[in-house]
Amino acid sequence: MKGTNITHNSQDIIFKKMSVIFKNETLKYYELNLPKIISVKPTELPVINVSDRNMDFVFELEDNSLLHLEFQTTWKKADLLRFAQYDIALYQKERRKINTVVIYSGKYESAESELDMGLNKYKVLQVFMIKYDGIKRYKEIKGKIEKGEPLTDKDLMDLVFLPLMRNEKSEEEVTKEALELAIEIPDENKKEAVIGSLLGFSDNYVREEYLNKLKEVIRMTKIGASLFEEGVEKGKREGKREGERKGKLEERKELIIEILNQRFGEDFDKRLKEKIRKANEETINQIKKNILNITLEELKELLK
Repeated sequence: MKGTNITHNSQDIIFKKMSVIFKNETLKYYELNLPKIISVKPTELPVINVSDRNMDFVFELEDNSLLHLEFQTTWKKADLLRFAQYDIALYQKERRKINTVVIYSGKYESAESELDMGLNKYKVLQVFMIKYDGIKRYKEIKGKIEKGEPLTDKDLMDLVFLPLMRNEKSEEEVTKEALELAIEIPDENKKEAVIGSLLGFSDNYVREEYLNKLKEVIRMTKIGASLFEEGVEKGKREGKREGERKGKLEERKELIIEILNQRFGEDFDKRLKEKIRKANEETINQIKKNILNITLEELKELLK
């Protein structure tokens, strides 16, 4: 997953929820003829650094091959090269056959599917979500939930992919509506699975500044509570580390003051001591590095 706000523990929570939706599915609803999905796999590839992004999602399939799933709200020919690099890295790590599927949002009706490199050709399967009426499916699923009718596997899958279907609204607005609808699902496991999958996928097409709106929607759900708790704990850990770093810096400042006081005696006045206490870490490091040789004039210049 690409978002910088999602911790590894949060990813684990989301992946577990996604597994409920996708396990034993074939994506047949979107005209793909693939073996059943067994599990969701991590996407970090340490073998090469292909870009500042990870691949979107990797699933393990029933025949021991892999499904590499990418979501695109834009199209550039360079994307095919990026996907090819991902797949080479993934193959180098896993040594398994890879089925790469690119799912395009409702803005696109076609895109190039093959990268011609001469003797070598790289090809992906494509799904164009413009073929699927997002407004109609939203109303149908909403109607079922309001009537208390059970949702089918296709309903759950469509709810997850709803933000990418043909719609008059943006992917972000539809994601928010889909989350609000998912919260109304009576079955707790299905509810959490849909919310987790929507969150996992939304990391690829929702702007970072819009994520807070989505967080507010799911705040009172179990998965929302888990993700918020993880975020709070992360903040506490980072705050503790920052506090420890600042504490050590203050100790270094007092030690420097003590040494310089011995070196310069009365010439090392209160004004200089206060300047050292207010100095930034870079200045303190410079003083520390030359503490036995620095002259009073050099010290004053450094603390200006």
